[in-house]
Amino acid sequence: MNVIFLGSGPFGLPALECLSTHAGDLQLVRVVTRPDRPGGRGKKLLPTPVRARALALGLPCDAPESVNDPSYLEALAILQPDLAVVADYGEMLRIRVRELPRIGAFNLHASLLPHHRGAAPVSHAIIEGEEITGVTLFRVEKELDSGPIIDREEVRIDPLETAGELEERLSVVAARLLERNLEAFRTGTFREIRQDGRLATFAPKLTKARGLIDWNCGSRGLTDLVRGLNPWPGAYSFLRRPGKAPERTAFLRVKPAASRGGGSLPPGTVEEVRRDGFRIRCHEGSVEVLQIRREGKVALDAPAYLRGRCLEPGDVFGPA
Repeated sequence: MNVIFLGSGPFGLPALECLSTHAGDLQLVRVVTRPDRPGGRGKKLLPTPVRARALALGLPCDAPESVNDPSYLEALAILQPDLAVVADYGEMLRIRVRELPRIGAFNLHASLLPHHRGAAPVSHAIIEGEEITGVTLFRVEKELDSGPIIDREEVRIDPLETAGELEERLSVVAARLLERNLEAFRTGTFREIRQDGRLATFAPKLTKARGLIDWNCGSRGLTDLVRGLNPWPGAYSFLRRPGKAPERTAFLRVKPAASRGGGSLPPGTVEEVRRDGFRIRCHEGSVEVLQIRREGKVALDAPAYLRGRCLEPGDVFGPA
């Protein structure tokens, strides 16, 4: 069975490893990823995580501007693919790509479809306070993440788990899901179950603007926002002090806490500062800050941050 793998981000790495080491008559004939993009402080061209891993493994890897380009599809067709596996690729597959493999193209998606169709399912599941998510293996069709389901596996979300941490766990689940269905793909014994589109919810791509914290919410909702936006685009607020420019500050980890001090403190106000940490008032309750980063600085836990920033009760975080 000739397999092509389409992936770009780190979510696809365990699945790539699975295909590269699989015994039997499976042949990983091509890895397809997105083109190198500028990154880092020097804006040098950097390969995608999938391309970097594929090259390290000695796998044939292409990075076309578009996998849908007719001339590139001619090159893929020469490989006579039976199966295409997609994981965090980053481009919609048109009909010619979907119909190129004899068996079809199948995607590993980090949600329990039809919930959270779209580009950011992990972040949205956390931001919305959900306790269960998972990975779905499904056939790629024209409509976004709408194809029939082959298999799926549930995963419980830890209460303080960040999107980055959860996605890493789900990537391992995705590889396991793929592994247990490869034989069914080879023999044609897999089953397809249609999604109920009436139950669909959507998880669109996040923007940097989403990261600005609104302190006028409950401590649980704010905690979920912070961890759902970690590592990208990141939740942030501005430390505002009289006579000083607002200081942009990224909140990387917080947890819900009971309010202390005066009951009339406005949301965003630092209500308590200790040697080992500090709390900020929300509309309902407070949050204990666990990890934080000043603009241009490294991430610090709360005690280390306080050793370099003389924070006091009554200081306020808010918009610039």
